[in-house]
Amino acid sequence: MYQWLQWFKASNERKTVLLLVMFPVFLIVICFLLLFLFWTETSLPLQERVDIALQVTKMGSSIILAIVVIRGLIVFFFQQEIMFSFSGAKAVTRKEYPEVYNIVENLCISRGLPMPKIGVIQTSWLNAFATGRRTSDSWIVFTSGLLERLDKREIEAVAGHELTHIINKDSLLMLTAVIFVGVISLLGEILVRTGSRNNNNKGNILPLIGLWCVILGYLIYPLIRLALSRKREYLADIGSVELTQDAQAMISALRKISGHAVVPSANKNIAMFFIESPKQEMRDVELFPRKKEKSSIWDTHPSIDERIAALESF
Repeated sequence: MYQWLQWFKASNERKTVLLLVMFPVFLIVICFLLLFLFWTETSLPLQERVDIALQVTKMGSSIILAIVVIRGLIVFFFQQEIMFSFSGAKAVTRKEYPEVYNIVENLCISRGLPMPKIGVIQTSWLNAFATGRRTSDSWIVFTSGLLERLDKREIEAVAGHELTHIINKDSLLMLTAVIFVGVISLLGEILVRTGSRNNNNKGNILPLIGLWCVILGYLIYPLIRLALSRKREYLADIGSVELTQDAQAMISALRKISGHAVVPSANKNIAMFFIESPKQEMRDVELFPRKKEKSSIWDTHPSIDERIAALESF
């Protein structure tokens, strides 16, 4: 089991790195082609047109990189504050929740991990998430409803799931994806507006590049981001079993969470960080209380049925 899990992790990491690297490369190549085909003068020699398009592409790439770095630093150093602000979570002490602290601490001791801090969202719904740029300053957040309605084994399974996210640095990965989406979408909107106000021939390329960035930022890259999120949930489920040696506890916890995962205070932009989407089942819970059988490409998580089937197969 351990060797298979390590192979699965390594394979997942390779695919993740490939996606994250290929996306900006793909964006730069398309921008260069658009500049070369529509922005440079066709009467110029081929090499000169290539050099001009490359120069403008490098300038644009430098601006994008600077924005990404600035936003990345803000997210890196204020990740916990951002996540707590977007979710309504509050820090709690061992005195307030001694059993939860003991459960998480025992898991950490068994794997030689530093103890994460604990937070709680006061709501009757069942959910949890993890955050932190390093294992030494990480947080695991539970809803109060989950702590009240799950038994000790199930809470331990959920804690193992979130610890796996911390070990695999999934929070940083997903925040990186969010930064890419935000920067590229913002850049696209700026270029569309700037280009539409510029009536000269060269300015007309800006709306085209901007439209391409908007399409990537709002449609294509979110699909990649969601695919990464779904893969990470499968891996975290299996990681929980590896930590607790109790597959049935994870399956039981998922069944209880299913249909009861809504967190009204959670911002939709952080839905992918939760153990189950805090938003997607709200309509089902309020009007049609039934379990979703199959996830779509627009979902932040695999369906509970698919996750349970994966665990049973594992």
